[in-house]
Amino acid sequence: MKPLRALGAFVLLVAFATPAHAYFEETVVGARGLALGNSSIALVSDVTAYYWNPAALGSMRGAEASADFAKPYGLANVNGSAIAVAAKRLGIGWGLAWHHLGLQGAYSEDQFTLAAGRHLFDVRGAGSVAGGIAVRSDRIAFESFQDPIGGGTVDYGSQSKPSLDVGLRWQSPWSIDVAYVGRDLLNPHFEFIAGSGGQTIAARQSLAAAFHWNRESTVSVGWSQIDDSHSEASAGLEILFYDVFAIRSGFSNLSRVYQSLGDPNQLEFTGGFGVQHKGYFVDAAATTNHDLGASYHVTLRVPFGAGERH
Repeated sequence: MKPLRALGAFVLLVAFATPAHAYFEETVVGARGLALGNSSIALVSDVTAYYWNPAALGSMRGAEASADFAKPYGLANVNGSAIAVAAKRLGIGWGLAWHHLGLQGAYSEDQFTLAAGRHLFDVRGAGSVAGGIAVRSDRIAFESFQDPIGGGTVDYGSQSKPSLDVGLRWQSPWSIDVAYVGRDLLNPHFEFIAGSGGQTIAARQSLAAAFHWNRESTVSVGWSQIDDSHSEASAGLEILFYDVFAIRSGFSNLSRVYQSLGDPNQLEFTGGFGVQHKGYFVDAAATTNHDLGASYHVTLRVPFGAGERH
């Protein structure tokens, strides 16, 4: 009975937090990008770019591995983790990753990703354009449980579906980068109870720009589609101190605030910091939700092999 109650609570929490769809809502990788919000698709060019914008993998100069740990909404039995590696070979940045979200004894989501990004072409006098693609296998699994009413064992089993993200990134000579990402373009559909209609993960789009105010400061703005009738705007700020310490902050749901005449309860705040030394990075981030509370995320990035670190 406990796993069933826990599963119901978790699904209700996630669905309430984000009305678009419940599956894979908490699949977020990289504390730096999370701290800056969705506008970070124009910024992140490290190993976690496989998630934020695969086009940016083409900008990697060295090989990196990363490990993530997340605690969504401080829920005791819910944990998220991810491992990823990325390197540049044959002029293409490659990324391979596994992400896991689990509710102990009840439910799990696993996402396996192979991503690639590379330089596409130069625009005369206006910078360069890179493109990328991320091919995924999304797996959802339920633990069996005892039916509290009719007795017997209930087992919904597991399902795996393919999905696809694509990304573009334009790096201009004017200290401005612009990025586009299309997510879940294959519309993966999960149906665990026959005849229920199941749930389709809708394709979504994001557009963002990053302005490098100076070498130490970057401001980003973005727009993201949530579903056919909802979208959100976001903004982020990153300040780097002496190439060692960074502070970051972001806001999302700005479009909803505007539409509701500025209700501050609709804002979602993100923030975090990063420390780096000789190519090693530790990043931490926290996000807030007015109804559900705070989530926490920590990422470790480690260089390996030869190549310039950035």
